[in-house]
Amino acid sequence: MKLTIIQRHNGETIDLDNAGIRTRDFIISAPNYINQFGEIEGGLGVVDYGTSIGPRDINVYFRATSVDIPDFSLLRDEIFHIFRAEKSFYLIEHREPGKRWLVKVQDTYSIPQRNVFGNFEIRFIGLKGVAESIGTTQDIHRDGIDAYKELWGFGMGLEAVDESLIYTHKAVTGKTFRIFNAGNVPINPFEQDLKITISDVVGSSEMFQITNHTNGSRSRVEVPLSSNDVVVYDGANVTRNDTVFLRDTRRDFIELNPGWNVFQIYYCDSATIDFDFPFYYK
Repeated sequence: MKLTIIQRHNGETIDLDNAGIRTRDFIISAPNYINQFGEIEGGLGVVDYGTSIGPRDINVYFRATSVDIPDFSLLRDEIFHIFRAEKSFYLIEHREPGKRWLVKVQDTYSIPQRNVFGNFEIRFIGLKGVAESIGTTQDIHRDGIDAYKELWGFGMGLEAVDESLIYTHKAVTGKTFRIFNAGNVPINPFEQDLKITISDVVGSSEMFQITNHTNGSRSRVEVPLSSNDVVVYDGANVTRNDTVFLRDTRRDFIELNPGWNVFQIYYCDSATIDFDFPFYYK
């Protein structure tokens, strides 16, 4: 039996099987690659300006089963309410319970009744074009990879290496440390969730900087930090001790490659660096 779970942004979850809605099939289209080309007047071919990933089609086939024939219309109305499209929500497929897709219903649909049954199809649009892990790196740092919690599973790129389970580091100047991105999608804080917390900074007299040597990205604070300061890069927002802090930074941001990323801190003696982010999958 295939099961599908809906998860709303407020944390509410709905097990569709418990609601009388069985999943017959869950079909995810291939990644929607959007190529950008430019033409050179008088030249040959085109210039490749890169590729992005557009939204994905997700077709799910359901069977609704009511208690009796008169109750079918009540179940139908409940289905319409569950799949309301005013706001996006997450779909979780039972075959990959550690991943979720941010979706909206794309087309209208109907549920023809056959006795107490009704087969129907809903076409969703996967808004981000990629799936994301339900758990984040801080779940791994705190609990490890617990197979019984269904946050993690096969095909999620995880490594059975102790270092890959550490996402809070006591960094020391002159030494590098590594952060593992188990997904197969690069993480850009303007497009994906990425939270970096810097605290317990010792020996910062002019500024502070953290650099990802794997891809060359960095984040620099233009003023000295004390051991009492907590600087948070949360997406495109930067705060120090819960107050806006962007103007005192270089306005540059750390990005993550898939796999291992090598980091180093500068302009201080030591600092605690905390990474919290989900993994993303094409």
